[in-house]
Amino acid sequence: MNKLMDKVLCADCRSIQPYDIYTEQLPRYWNGHEYTFNKRIAICKNCGHRVTVPGLDDLNETEFEIKCRATNDYIQIEEIQDILAKYDIEKRPLSKVLGLGEHTIENYLKGQLPSKRYSNMLKRILASSAYLMQYYETNKGKLNKLASEKIRKKLEYYNTINSHNSTIESVALYVLNSKYEITNMSLQKLLYYIEAFVEVLLNVQIYNSRCEAWMYGPVYPDIYEKYKSFGNSQIVVDMVDLSESIPTEVRKVIDFVLRQFAIYNGVTLKDFSHSELPWINAHTGYGEKEHCTEAITHESIAYYFMEMHRKYNLSTDEGVRAYIASLGVV
Repeated sequence: MNKLMDKVLCADCRSIQPYDIYTEQLPRYWNGHEYTFNKRIAICKNCGHRVTVPGLDDLNETEFEIKCRATNDYIQIEEIQDILAKYDIEKRPLSKVLGLGEHTIENYLKGQLPSKRYSNMLKRILASSAYLMQYYETNKGKLNKLASEKIRKKLEYYNTINSHNSTIESVALYVLNSKYEITNMSLQKLLYYIEAFVEVLLNVQIYNSRCEAWMYGPVYPDIYEKYKSFGNSQIVVDMVDLSESIPTEVRKVIDFVLRQFAIYNGVTLKDFSHSELPWINAHTGYGEKEHCTEAITHESIAYYFMEMHRKYNLSTDEGVRAYIASLGVV
């Protein structure tokens, strides 16, 4: 609404006037079915007659289309645009890879409704690069060499960031599949807290990979390297079923840690870790901005957080909140 003009010409007042927006319910048909649509209308504040606001009809049509697609679980136009962005592919090459007509994706972007089958296919492709890989292997011969090589490299990239050949990779993917917006900085700290809480609450060392006392807090170098291409942006990966990779009791602890700590951004999590002895002790002797690769041992993490558990009871929401408050960061 903030893109619409503040004032428009009122034919009855014969002058430029401000207006209010109201809604009126109208029956409308979409894909053979009737729906009730709350259409936005503009009413002149001065005389009370309806006025025409440039862009309002387009807004109504867009909102109606989005609502109907969502109600019937059809892919949204914006999601098709997300596919193009995710795989860095143009409309026609994507159509060819999927075995569709050359202009099919272009037509979908213009508003043509795909069949339910093709809509579901596009949704799966957006969610899973592995699914697109199946189409690529079947139809790559329809692409020119440049387009084929470009999408092959992109699919290999996604195969790498979605891989989970070790416990810590599985845990990282589980975190990235959560509802929270995770950057590489916040991911590192969450992995650190997950290691700590799984040890405290389950008496288990969840992974053998060691974190190091870097300038910005604990970092697991291999995981950092895996996702460093995202820079400071949110890491986006495919949704992966990790139920067989991570035991149920461990997933419960991870979920608990995410509820407590994933609500904070990476910088705040870094500040938390800078107030904790495992990082402080490992980083001793290094300047504030000096690069440090000293390992933070699992034993130091276990000892420190077990002490905090005895003091605050880290198995409860209240206990974790009290512990976080004690750090003096927030």
